[in-house]
Amino acid sequence: MKAGNVRARWTIMVAVILTLVLVSPLGVWGQALTPTSTCANDSLYLISPQNLEMTHQVQGREGLLISWRDLNTEEATCTALVGVEDLDHPVSVVGGFADRVDRQFAFITADSGVVGSTEAENVVLTWSSEGSSIYGSLGGTINLSNNGGLLSYSTAGGWSQENAGLPMTWQQVNIRTLAVGSDGFKVAAFSGGQALTSDFQGLFVQENGTWMRIAEDLFTADVRINVVAVSPQNNNHFAVATENDGLFVTTDGGQTFQQWMGELDPGYDPQPSNVRISALAWGMDQLWAFAANFGLFYSDDNGSTFQRSDILVDVDLDHPDQGMAFPTAAYTIRINPTNSNHVLIGLAFNGVFQSLDGGATWTNTYGDLQVPDPAEGGAWSYNANAVLVDPSDANIIVAGMMTKGLFRTADGGQTWVRVDTAVAPENMSLMREISLEASPTVPGTYYAVVDQHAVLVSTDFGVTWDYLDPAPMISKCVTTAMDSAGNLHLGTWGGGNYEVGTPLSLSATYGSNTSYDLRTLDLGLDLIFEAGLVVPNESFTLKCQTFQGWAVWRAPNHNPDDMTLIGLFDRVNPESCIEGYCGDMSYEIVPECYNSKRAACFDFDTPDSVRFFDGDVFNGFSYYYAVSSYDYGNTALSSPQNNSQVPIYSPRWQDDGLSPFAGAGNRTHIQLNNEPTFADYGPEIYVFPNPLRADEGLPGQEGETVVFTNLPVNSRVRVFTAAGDIVADLGSELMNEGNIEWNTRNKENESVSPGVYMYKVEMPSRQDHWGRLVIIR
Repeated sequence: MKAGNVRARWTIMVAVILTLVLVSPLGVWGQALTPTSTCANDSLYLISPQNLEMTHQVQGREGLLISWRDLNTEEATCTALVGVEDLDHPVSVVGGFADRVDRQFAFITADSGVVGSTEAENVVLTWSSEGSSIYGSLGGTINLSNNGGLLSYSTAGGWSQENAGLPMTWQQVNIRTLAVGSDGFKVAAFSGGQALTSDFQGLFVQENGTWMRIAEDLFTADVRINVVAVSPQNNNHFAVATENDGLFVTTDGGQTFQQWMGELDPGYDPQPSNVRISALAWGMDQLWAFAANFGLFYSDDNGSTFQRSDILVDVDLDHPDQGMAFPTAAYTIRINPTNSNHVLIGLAFNGVFQSLDGGATWTNTYGDLQVPDPAEGGAWSYNANAVLVDPSDANIIVAGMMTKGLFRTADGGQTWVRVDTAVAPENMSLMREISLEASPTVPGTYYAVVDQHAVLVSTDFGVTWDYLDPAPMISKCVTTAMDSAGNLHLGTWGGGNYEVGTPLSLSATYGSNTSYDLRTLDLGLDLIFEAGLVVPNESFTLKCQTFQGWAVWRAPNHNPDDMTLIGLFDRVNPESCIEGYCGDMSYEIVPECYNSKRAACFDFDTPDSVRFFDGDVFNGFSYYYAVSSYDYGNTALSSPQNNSQVPIYSPRWQDDGLSPFAGAGNRTHIQLNNEPTFADYGPEIYVFPNPLRADEGLPGQEGETVVFTNLPVNSRVRVFTAAGDIVADLGSELMNEGNIEWNTRNKENESVSPGVYMYKVEMPSRQDHWGRLVIIR
């Protein structure tokens, strides 16, 4: 843990350690849970750790290590929903609040509907943190609808959802691309934001009806997946086409992938820096991929090698002299399921091209559709967004032309007829994303899905079309797939998948209003929404409180109730006058620092535990210690600048008068009585007498002189106050047989005041040595 100039780390430089495990009596976890009503009134019950473990560090920097188990957030924090009693739909919260600061979140609805709604319009609420933003802002969106995801249609059973395994915390369930294999296997790419192109969620596969994300380290939130395709012969073989990173092929079910960029054609010059794959298809014998501005490629060995298929199209039929060129863009590739040598590709501007010889040659299907019109430039241009070929008659082709409709040919592309005039959208500019599927089980049955319009069906080989009845619950769809059983699968976007009563992780619903550095923060809380009506602009509040930090106390053996606060760790604003960890040999004192609370003596590197180093203890003495949590009340709506509340503490012992709370505390006794030990490099350096008392010490110099002993040649001793001010500088010229004496006077030759002093021994032959000296006048 690092805060300000505090670097709390755990490096114990010892050769011999005595460990004492001491258990305070009557400590019981879980008895101080804060009632919800109390939390709603901005109060939190504070609890203390149950047990203290103490370790006497007798080499390196001598001191006492006090450790305890970190508090359980479900017991040490509290949450309360305020205003939910007026809602028609019950809301509850579970978990332990895991942030380090108090928070208050405001929730407000934007829509009407019911929780878990299957209606087309979403039921959405937004939430955000209130109060000061000095510790960052949190907020997000929760979609309470259950109208989207993967929708599947069978003529026998109608529509059903297949969303098991998908998170319910996405703002929207957006399926960007979908492909099916055999036996219910599916591959899809998802995004979870308010648009298809925001908040990419990676690659998923569905087996046995449950979705599972795969290859998370490869397909991260930064990778945009455009198309996926599955081999019809082996579910372990599938391909993933991306926006910038080329093509990925797996033959082991997604455990490993081979990436294809410029390697698709190593001889191509210049080699592309980014490879955008916009169209993909996997047939019985070949895998096809279209790379924009690069080439059309196929593999006949499951993606182990690729070959270029030369395809050229007219640049401009209005100006034939402009010649031929590689296509500007491709939207789709379709392989005839009964003849793998018959490949069709839907292109920008040039409609549908087809190959009858596995890609060796290509011909256009302009026919009487794409012909120049001298009176209207560009009239010949058609963008083939989707295409299908009838499995039983290769001459029947249906093409979805962007903004122009559905067109059918029964003679391989010589003549075309528009066939969707009765069911097309009124505004044809909306007809941009089209998907076409042919049923493998019912001859002549085709489906056309027009994004944000309708699912259309033809039962006469595409001659006439009608609206599918029943219609799906949501009409937003840019990707479809047809399985071998004749079931139509719609990869929808813009909907939700919330099931009533399911816990939702609040942290998983973060949106753009969450501070960037807080987007990985796990709040530890789940919200549960039960059935009921949601109305616009209804609101409620979630109050979340946690304790401010830790307090460590010490008392002398003869008066255990006379405890002194020796360490305070504010989890929000740790304060210390030390850089480094005070239990190390290498910390540095911050000059002119007067607000130390010894935060640098706390360590959090061991999971689920906290440690504190006390260097102001001495061998042969007995002490009492206690650790308590402390707080200032609910500070969610305040900031450090305007917080003037007095800290309150959890109990240190039973009936502790300092604490308003019940509890046994953890006050524990320890006796330090260890034999001196030596480091590997020689006798241990120390100072004696320590403590220096008025009636003890060298004969004739009682209470005045101390000796630093076991010093190597050319050593120098510097003495500091606890605040870091230098008191004495004792050079090597004062050494006498490994000793340097000090008369406990400062540079002005005045006797120093009683207190704790730090000394630093500087030695050319080894690292610096730090120690403490206690003077009692």
